[in-house]
Amino acid sequence: MAFTPRIDAALRYACAVLEDSQADRLPVDPIAVAASAGISVLPFSQVTQNAAWDPWNLNAALGMSHATTISYPGFCVIYRDEVQDAGRLRWAVAHELGHLFLNHFRDYPDQMSPGFSADSGLEAEADIFARNLLAPVPLVDVIRYNRPRQARAPLFGLSRSAWMRRLETLAEDRSFLSAEMADAVLYPFRSYLLKRRCARCGRVFEDRRDAGRCPGCKGEELEWLLE
Repeated sequence: MAFTPRIDAALRYACAVLEDSQADRLPVDPIAVAASAGISVLPFSQVTQNAAWDPWNLNAALGMSHATTISYPGFCVIYRDEVQDAGRLRWAVAHELGHLFLNHFRDYPDQMSPGFSADSGLEAEADIFARNLLAPVPLVDVIRYNRPRQARAPLFGLSRSAWMRRLETLAEDRSFLSAEMADAVLYPFRSYLLKRRCARCGRVFEDRRDAGRCPGCKGEELEWLLE
């Protein structure tokens, strides 16, 4: 029987992992997220220098994707560092983290061996995790509402195709999001989201009271900084 992706579980884990990682700006770095959880993420060029980390089917696994996970001698995500597309690599690593945090390797070991194709439902669930780690609904909603022209794939470090898929799934994911989960995601990003630059005097500040006015020259032409 095919595995049915658990949107609620994948979203909940993504929000919790994002909160625990203390990420506070975009784009979210999945390698830093992994490090905060004690998960190693290594480039393939480094792995090839150590035979102990080179299982027989690793080349086959990386031939199928930009990243894969090996479980011996310890769980480790390996990514193809010769790939120049940073957005695709970011997504691939986040996807592998989804498999790990959702316990796919423990619960479905026969499906998760490197070099073999996992059940499409498990892959879809890891994708749900990835999109909610890299472009969580609360952040996408806030930025799209306030500065729609800045809500684009590069801001979130995604490829265009991944960003279009993110937009297509926003409403579905939002239906599983509680107010508490949204607040937990947004809080670490508060300084990032509140930063403004005065167009008149150039002063950069955090508009925490949402006054819409520069505290220096009192100018009201403010630019929202997402840097």
